[in-house]
Amino acid sequence: MSPYNLTVNPFPSSPTPTLSSANILGGKRHIAALTSIKNCLNDLNLKLNSTEPLNEDLFKIITVIQDVGSGKTHLTLHMKTLSEINDKSIISYVDLTQVQPREIDNFFHSIVSGFGKEYYVSIKEKLIDYLKDSYIQNPKLVKKIVKYGFFDSLNGNSISDKIELITERKIRISYEHLFELMSNDFTKIEIHLITEIIKTGTLNYSDLKTFENLTMVLTNLAKINYKLFKKITIFQIDEFDTNLNSLDYMKGLINSHVPYALFMIVTTPSLYADISRINPSLFDRLEKANYKIDLAGSNSFDEINSIVLQYVLHYNSELSSSEKKDLSSKIKIIYDEFPDFRNIRSILNVLYHAFEMSFKKNSSNIDEQSIEETIKNVYPGLRLRGSIMGISISDFIKMRKISIDKDIVESNVKDAIRNLISYFDELGTVKKYEEKIDTDYLDAVYNDQMGKKVGISIAVDSDKNKNFDKIVKSTKKNSVVDKLVILTTNITNIKKNGTTLVTIDKWKLADLLYFSKKYDSDEIKSEDPQKAILLAKSIQIC
Repeated sequence: MSPYNLTVNPFPSSPTPTLSSANILGGKRHIAALTSIKNCLNDLNLKLNSTEPLNEDLFKIITVIQDVGSGKTHLTLHMKTLSEINDKSIISYVDLTQVQPREIDNFFHSIVSGFGKEYYVSIKEKLIDYLKDSYIQNPKLVKKIVKYGFFDSLNGNSISDKIELITERKIRISYEHLFELMSNDFTKIEIHLITEIIKTGTLNYSDLKTFENLTMVLTNLAKINYKLFKKITIFQIDEFDTNLNSLDYMKGLINSHVPYALFMIVTTPSLYADISRINPSLFDRLEKANYKIDLAGSNSFDEINSIVLQYVLHYNSELSSSEKKDLSSKIKIIYDEFPDFRNIRSILNVLYHAFEMSFKKNSSNIDEQSIEETIKNVYPGLRLRGSIMGISISDFIKMRKISIDKDIVESNVKDAIRNLISYFDELGTVKKYEEKIDTDYLDAVYNDQMGKKVGISIAVDSDKNKNFDKIVKSTKKNSVVDKLVILTTNITNIKKNGTTLVTIDKWKLADLLYFSKKYDSDEIKSEDPQKAILLAKSIQIC
């Protein structure tokens, strides 16, 4: 048995998106973003089909902006997996974090390699088609190019067979005659680039020297792609940052209006804001992008849930509604309990490991225990955000198990409050009240630094939460305390007539139980007194 009847783990395990895992796209916002990109590509194609398009109409810009881990790179790579985009475009993907130093030659070679090896193979294939088509009009010239002679004919090799040998590098062609043939359809620089690809299988410029040369090569490459393939060239620049060279290159490329091209610039809101300060001129151009895609809300629960379900549905399209609900409930646990994981990259990583654990246990779903074990094992040193005591994730899971058990939670909170008061009594901050209190509603009493008697009432369970008035009347009637603090799990924070109602949320509850555990185990450390003081103040004690 395997979770959700899946034969493979559907979740990617790579810390960063890869092309192999980018074929799946989910989430309302991500799908809407993809639609916008398709619209931009279609718009550019329409311009190209007009009789006399202006040069500026042949160039488009798209910006994709959102936080780290929101799925920007995944969306960018996903485009390469779609036939409807590949049928209209040729894509070069560049991850600028891999381009160091950012000299012009490195920048150029990252774009060149970003097309992939298959692109350069396809250039050769297109040249073969071009030679075959040209043979009808220029048979003598084509024969000279591939050096087709008497012995070829004698051996039964057709001109088509001889041309095909170009891909296998079994013949040396005459570039002089190739230039003569292509000069009717291509410019000198375009022919030079094509012949360089035929010779080397790529573009090897070791010394571009100037930005003008970079622009010239990319411009002509885009023109070649349109002439040979009738496709737009998409330059995807991922992880775009504030490196001064990168900013200058991008500004220059935008100013050049590279024809038959679409520039897709992917960055984060913080870096985008930095660009506005460092290079206002470039920022102005990016602000005027044809399509500005903001993946706002990409880290919402609904978006993350939709993406996760899509991964599972890709491998099991017959996932039942009950299985969907079960998986969504597990995603909700991770999302609600651990703010550090509120992005799709982190959630997928947790689910990948949790799936592996559930699979080994022959579980029919991803169970809660597997999620907890994953977080403890994979993120052992991670601290709980919002925790005053600095609780680790693994300790929070232990505290959470205690805090959700309604039968023991109130008893545990009472013990924790008493331990907190005892600790401050040891520090000399307060004086623990040892005499018996004649009321059923007070759970702890102490004298503060001013000598006032303070009573604590724990109202955690649902029945007691409804009896605030009884608690107040009982303590006031007998005048047993000068100040009353009621700790409740209800959402409230009220001070009235000497009574303070304080909400204990799940973070404070975990902190209290964690402190109490350390106190009982005599594990209080040197940095804990200050944390304990902050914890006490957060619940209006001491």
